[in-house]
Amino acid sequence: MVGKLKAKHDELASSKLPPDEVAKLLKAGAFLVDVRPKVQAKMGMAPGATNISIFTLKRRLDELPRDRKIVLYCHSGAAAGKAKQVLDALGYKAFNGGGYKDVLRIVGR
Repeated sequence: MVGKLKAKHDELASSKLPPDEVAKLLKAGAFLVDVRPKVQAKMGMAPGATNISIFTLKRRLDELPRDRKIVLYCHSGAAAGKAKQVLDALGYKAFNGGGYKDVLRIVGR
């Protein structure tokens, strides 16, 4: 069971884009979303990000722009990968930006 969960986590995390692609999207005006739970986001978020937890994502779709690309991040990239799947299925243009530290390095450039 643990092996299957880790495999799923790794699969979702592997959908994250390379840092240079994330940087291009953000520079072009993509909407940045932190999908971590509020308690984690309160410890620090990337500048310009909006916190919409993966657990509340479907209830808060009205806060997401349909006319912009959306870059998602979390702790490791797995929850962002899951959020990307959800948003893709609903017709949004979503991208997995990876983990919080990855995105911080990008926006700090």
